[in-house]
Amino acid sequence: MTIQGKVVLITGAASGIGRALAVGFTKDGARVVAFDIDEAGIKVTAQACSGQLMAVVGDVTLEADVDRLVMSATEEFGLVDVLFNNAGISEGARLFHELPFENWARVIQVNLVGVALCTHRILPGMLERGYGRIINVVSRAAESVSGRTSAYAASKAGLISFTKALANGIDRENYPDVLVNAMIPGMTRTAIWGQNLTSGALSDEFLRNFQEPEVAYPHARFIAELPSGGANGRIFWNSKDYAVYQHFND
Repeated sequence: MTIQGKVVLITGAASGIGRALAVGFTKDGARVVAFDIDEAGIKVTAQACSGQLMAVVGDVTLEADVDRLVMSATEEFGLVDVLFNNAGISEGARLFHELPFENWARVIQVNLVGVALCTHRILPGMLERGYGRIINVVSRAAESVSGRTSAYAASKAGLISFTKALANGIDRENYPDVLVNAMIPGMTRTAIWGQNLTSGALSDEFLRNFQEPEVAYPHARFIAELPSGGANGRIFWNSKDYAVYQHFND
């Protein structure tokens, strides 16, 4: 399977990894639908793609916005082949009891409920056609015991479980070409890190571990191009299986 000519819907496409994926998939001949709440940012993404994408502004947590997204994509392209659930936020490095609860809950809403909502609207069409790829962006933060990122860690842990449960709920015999997987991009220079990247809050040694968003694209394409009957319900890091929580059992 090749990504060329496929319709790829990317949430959180206004910056960072989402923008890098939009640029990469567009260059490789896919028809890209970019979705984000940041109207100015999504315009920059469109420019980076030489205007060769469909941009839709909206919130992944609002049913009306997601329904409008799906309707727009369907009217333009007739279908969605690949759903890349990339939109995500963090509460910042703050302890749970120091946060207004609405801030904590918003992270769960965007990172987990938003993914479920977009998937709920897109998956039926994939099953009807017998073809589709759903890829969720997760993080090793799910394995974290840091007290300062409880919402982000919880959302990503939930998303890992959601990915596996969703994949297991799809009949492999009847739908071998509808695959649900997750991708760990690794530590990437994105807005989710906020001012920590430039404030001096992180050591130089730690910062050297960060990659640019473009590094994630080949691994995203690898998962999107998995063959019929391929990996399903798996977590990939650098295009290889990653054993989540394994170190807890060592």
